[in-house]
Amino acid sequence: MTIDTRSIIQDIRLRIPEDLHGEPVISQLTSRYGLVVNIVSATLGVNAGSGWFHLSLKGTHAQIQNAIAYLNDLDIEIWEDKHDSNTGL
Repeated sequence: MTIDTRSIIQDIRLRIPEDLHGEPVISQLTSRYGLVVNIVSATLGVNAGSGWFHLSLKGTHAQIQNAIAYLNDLDIEIWEDKHDSNTGL
């Protein structure tokens, strides 16, 4: 069986709850999972509660799926963009 090492881009939107503001959640996507992370947009503020992020993740399918599993383990709400930016579909 061959491992697919082609890079793909996956857009996700997520909400990081206030109790995780002190954790390097987005940084872990790069250091632990080897993804290139672009913050497309974000809503943050002092005493704002949750932080909302629109991220563009670049990596292999396996890297992205492992990173999403990590976010799910933290109970972070995630909305995945089903648009495939590699094919234009």
